[in-house]
Amino acid sequence: MRSTRRKPKFRRSLGGAALAAVMGLTSVAAMGSPASAAPTGKADSPACSSSSVDLDSGTSRAPQNLCVPAQATDSNKTLLVWNKPDIYDDVVDYRVYMDGRAVGTAEENARIFSPAQEYVDAFRDADKDDFHVRTVAHNYTVTGLSPRTSYQFTVTAIRADGSESPASAPITVSTTPERHQVTITSPAFKAVGDGKALNTASIQKAIDTCRTPGCTVVVPAGTFKTGALFLHSDMTLELQEGARLLGSDHAEDYPLDKGYYLYPVPDPLPTEAEYRNYRRPPSLINVLPEDNGRSAQGREPGAAANNVRIVGKGVVDGNGWERTAEGSVMDEAGNEIPQYVASSAGKVLDDGVLAADQFRKAKENPKALTGIINRPETLDDSVLYGQYRSSLMTFMGVKNLYVEGVTADNPAFHGVMILDTENSTVNGMRHTTYNANNGDGLEFGGATNGIVLNNFFDTGDDQVNFAAGQGKYGAMGRPSENVWIFNNYMRMGHGGVAVGSNTAAWVQRVLAEDNVMYKVETGGLRMKSTSDMAGGGRDFLFRDTAMACMGSSAFIMTLSYNQSPSGYIAAESATFKDVKVRNVSVDGNNSPTCGMAVSDSKPVIDIQAGPSLGEGTATLSAFTFQDVVFRNVNPTNIKGLTNSTFDDVTFQSVRNNANPWRLDQYSTGNTFTDVTPAPAQ
Repeated sequence: MRSTRRKPKFRRSLGGAALAAVMGLTSVAAMGSPASAAPTGKADSPACSSSSVDLDSGTSRAPQNLCVPAQATDSNKTLLVWNKPDIYDDVVDYRVYMDGRAVGTAEENARIFSPAQEYVDAFRDADKDDFHVRTVAHNYTVTGLSPRTSYQFTVTAIRADGSESPASAPITVSTTPERHQVTITSPAFKAVGDGKALNTASIQKAIDTCRTPGCTVVVPAGTFKTGALFLHSDMTLELQEGARLLGSDHAEDYPLDKGYYLYPVPDPLPTEAEYRNYRRPPSLINVLPEDNGRSAQGREPGAAANNVRIVGKGVVDGNGWERTAEGSVMDEAGNEIPQYVASSAGKVLDDGVLAADQFRKAKENPKALTGIINRPETLDDSVLYGQYRSSLMTFMGVKNLYVEGVTADNPAFHGVMILDTENSTVNGMRHTTYNANNGDGLEFGGATNGIVLNNFFDTGDDQVNFAAGQGKYGAMGRPSENVWIFNNYMRMGHGGVAVGSNTAAWVQRVLAEDNVMYKVETGGLRMKSTSDMAGGGRDFLFRDTAMACMGSSAFIMTLSYNQSPSGYIAAESATFKDVKVRNVSVDGNNSPTCGMAVSDSKPVIDIQAGPSLGEGTATLSAFTFQDVVFRNVNPTNIKGLTNSTFDDVTFQSVRNNANPWRLDQYSTGNTFTDVTPAPAQ
């Protein structure tokens, strides 16, 4: 909630009726039944990770669309999430009721179960003058439940005066039976947690043996060194507290024949000589199609696996890079977090661990790099570096994926890759990959219906990134769509919520709300593509977000991104449109001390589009910035933005007291209402 001295004009949320229809939510008729009995004729509410982002407005003051993400319910716990009321200006918390009895509030619960919340609290404590938007938790982890039991839940919104809203529609949730477990250190598997023995075969045997539906593979405390592991349907991988899966530092432990194509290979094969597609090595943890993701059919959601879970307080360590000389830093919440060397293709042999071994062996024996579609005569170092490092986790062709609690640490390449999936949830992870080169937190590619909540991000690249194919053939693929990102803390890294540069099949219908961003380096909302990539991004709502000490621009929307050659076939220009930014506070950009911006080199809003970038380059349109406040920032730099709206946008302080509005001649049809200061005439 914004301070009362700056009340927003109105609020919009996901439309209740419209979203409920999309999600298929089923409400029970009444509360108060015994915990063991659901109302006659009423099934459990379906999982809500099929949520779409519908931007219709409404007038309800009750929480909307109470639901449970796919695979989030276990034998003794569940996760409730809900959309905020349509009108929520005065909402400061939410109260959860189970079988008619109050069990707690969302903010209290977040302090127990969300690794993001202690950082949010520290951020609030540092906001001495109440400048920032106040984010509010709207999820709840329920524990202490009994197996095979049904419970009914409602949620109310708590207003600033202490009163409560009407209750949400009720839902019924049934816990699972107790899950069969196999432990990797048992005599049947004999894994050794000394950090030295290679346990790939032992752990994979445990995974392959765990075939009872719902079966759990348990990794106990200890450091278990392993190569690539492959999960399957209807299983859970549980990393208990103190457990660490440590990636092998040898390239051969990630066999290329078990790897994957980032994008499917078109059929028939493209005739253009410049088309390329590379089979990448597998990640440390994988779910992959049998054909390596070569065909579009093989990577349809559910084609590779259904109902896959990774849970626990343990660590997945990719062993990708060396630490810096300091090794770690103390963060703003008083925790020690790792720091990895910022490297590149030219320095990987000095800075890398697994990254160095994979690059070195690819360079020494390029003939062993099988699976290249339309192989070039030579493989440049940039290709070897960009295609032959392992990410930390890759999930492709999965329906119903749930990841909770684990720490993602030190990947050789990307962090968690969610590709061509449906119904995926990432809850309460710690992503500690800073400053590993290309060390994204999460990447959604061709994925639909995702939820990202309660995560702590400290990444070497974008925190949450979206991709959707490249150029002519990428435009024939699956869009990335219907993703809900909320109650996360994002620090350092590149973009907070990032789109592109691969945008050909569109990134669309994304709701990012109630997140805190601190020292993010390259855009809290970062949308990047090129004039020949195709597609773009559309239907975004980015709201109720606090941003401080931004390393460069707070908002970036560009069609001039420097795309490295990667074998795609050019198409028409990408574009970004129908993007709404609402109720956002930004304190500082381009300042190493978190004060006033130190130079004009990084505009606080940086929009690069339109003819000024080159003949025929597309403009961007239908942007809305509403109820946004800035201080200690640079002026904007807006090129090629048309038919957009700025309403109740305030610049409290700008470097050198400059007018913040700098628009080029191709930025036309834009309106400015209640803007302080107004654009110069």
